[in-house]
Amino acid sequence: MATITVDLSTVPISYSPGPEVKHGDKVVFSMGSYPSAYTAVVTFPDGTCLTTVGPYTLGGGTLTTQQLTVSNLAPKKIYGFDAVIDDGTRERGTDPRGPEERDRKNGGIDVTSDPPEDPAPNK
Repeated sequence: MATITVDLSTVPISYSPGPEVKHGDKVVFSMGSYPSAYTAVVTFPDGTCLTTVGPYTLGGGTLTTQQLTVSNLAPKKIYGFDAVIDDGTRERGTDPRGPEERDRKNGGIDVTSDPPEDPAPNK
């Protein structure tokens, strides 16, 4: 099983080694080079391919998520996600921006293989 790392600090979001995954692979979201005061919330608005349901929160000393597993039941397709990045001013009450004005990034995880099929029943 492979592990991909999704770096939220790059423009555009970067994937190592790439955005393609297979069932059972691991995915890690990372704050990358963002300062430690920054936080991020990652959501999959149209459904996730991961076995652990989000949202996934990074920051406050946690610069990466745990390894998240691609579900064996996830259909083959691209699963789009949104990441909202906050520079820490919201918590201090000094950020005049509303949630829709914060740094937002979009990406996707591409499940490249079909789920395993149930074996045909013996006749």
